[in-house]
Amino acid sequence: MNTTYQTTVADKFLALLRENIPSAEFRHESMAPLARAMQYLAPWQAPRTASRKVRFADGSCPMELRTPLVLAAGAAKQARCLSAFASFGFGAVTVGTATLRPRKGNPLHPRVRTVEESRAIQNAMGLNNPGIETLVRRIASERFAIESERLLVGVSVAEDPDLLPDESPDANVLACLAAAYPESDYIELNLSCPNTGHERLDRAWDRIRRLLGEVSAFRERQEVRKPLWVKLSPDLADESFATALDNVREAGLTGVILFNTWPAAHGTWPMGEPLPELPELGRPGLLGGLSGHPLFPRTLDGIRRAASLKTGLSLVGCGGVETGSQASDLLDSGADLVQLYSVLAFRWMAARRIAEELR
Repeated sequence: MNTTYQTTVADKFLALLRENIPSAEFRHESMAPLARAMQYLAPWQAPRTASRKVRFADGSCPMELRTPLVLAAGAAKQARCLSAFASFGFGAVTVGTATLRPRKGNPLHPRVRTVEESRAIQNAMGLNNPGIETLVRRIASERFAIESERLLVGVSVAEDPDLLPDESPDANVLACLAAAYPESDYIELNLSCPNTGHERLDRAWDRIRRLLGEVSAFRERQEVRKPLWVKLSPDLADESFATALDNVREAGLTGVILFNTWPAAHGTWPMGEPLPELPELGRPGLLGGLSGHPLFPRTLDGIRRAASLKTGLSLVGCGGVETGSQASDLLDSGADLVQLYSVLAFRWMAARRIAEELR
């Protein structure tokens, strides 16, 4: 497999696991126990040069991280073994995406698979999670260990795709946010999930302006002003992209995460190359979202475009990051932090190695 990094014996071992343990969802669920094992068997000390302190133009509490690497939403869906992810090389972990009520996710298996030829992951799990109240209890129960590892924990929140009759979608999101806020070091608002089969929110501008205003008003009422990012889709056209940034800025929120997964229904990668043939996942007719190697050019372009607009927003790069050089490119281009997830399936102890390469 052609890679942007030097392949090690451990990387080849990961490839053998992917080949011999065909369930990508089982491998995903094994990540937290593996982090716990590594915490005890191979403890890791972050290089002093990797630490990062981020201040925000919106007046949110500054964040000080042992590394600028954040485990992206989707990995810690169950909020298990959170403190152990420091042993992987992360400075922060994003729990979720969480919904107000528990969700089983999409009904048909498989719901996630690796796309080996592209070093990518196809995901249609469908926001499966135990619900925000359970997630918050688990974070609280581990808070001492989390702080002992100098780790930050945020929560990604989203509207439940299966609203109750006459339930307000905005009220649903705000209730989830209100439950997540006390135990979170930061919040992500996910408006762009392509893997549930339901309509995305990041193009309904009137709805978005109203929701962001309500989210901002909620935060203003809290004693502590925590960072709050909005996660956008990588398929927004230039005009929509600029509009989205303006909406976040006008609402007085912290910034944006660029980006969520790429909607596989487009039939091409972000830069126009045709996709390999992909199966339906999760439910009939659904291709879900793609993450991994081919998304990095789009991520870097998005950070550069957002920085050039000089909105004052905090930018977080997410998508296709595999090496310290790529992480450095994002940070040098205006990103405050860098999120990782898919690379963990292909590169052994990827966050550790990226943090060390950042030196």
